[in-house]
Amino acid sequence: MPKKRSSATAGNAADARNLKAAELAAKMPDARDGLLAAALAAVCDGHAAVLDGNQKAADAAADRYDAAIWKLNGGTFFGARDVANDDAAGRVVERHCSAAPGVVPMWGQWGEFLISVSGVRAVVEVQDGFGRFRVGLAFHVVDADKAFISETGYKSHFETFKGGQTVEQVAIAVFAAYLAEGRRMLAPEYRERFAAKPPRPWLAPATPAELAHEEPGGQLAFSF
Repeated sequence: MPKKRSSATAGNAADARNLKAAELAAKMPDARDGLLAAALAAVCDGHAAVLDGNQKAADAAADRYDAAIWKLNGGTFFGARDVANDDAAGRVVERHCSAAPGVVPMWGQWGEFLISVSGVRAVVEVQDGFGRFRVGLAFHVVDADKAFISETGYKSHFETFKGGQTVEQVAIAVFAAYLAEGRRMLAPEYRERFAAKPPRPWLAPATPAELAHEEPGGQLAFSF
């Protein structure tokens, strides 16, 4: 079993994180709009660093992103990402930095977009993966009358950021791996649930190219 960190070790890590945030936040604007802009700039820099495979630059960008949240939250991380509070600083920053619906997000952004792999379409929902350089991918069925990677029309997956790969490339590779394990028709109750849901406004009907049976190419590079 993995060893548990002592309370002293955890406390030292928290203190170091707060000190780093305070140091970076001192150079940031005081106004809310300025802090939101700083957070988005950090996301852009972090995304570029991941694509370049630059761990040091990615860490620096993530530190700045955290510092913007820390300062917006009144100089503390406590409660900054309270999932029950939409006005929590971390939640506000996440929404501000999210990609527009239908647009592939950068690493560090939330969003949702469409992929098509071997004739199977899916909406990929991207959110926080509960840890630095982790991302949560949720695959949602688009064509409920066709076989999918699960009989519920949904599959969640946690992944680390991949150096040299975009979010879209990673999502396609993960989805292709699930397809290779087998396809399943949706169970009747899940088809009914899908039919009752309102369509996503940004999601257009399938094109011939999206329905083409083409396997994605390329290999994953390295994980952070």
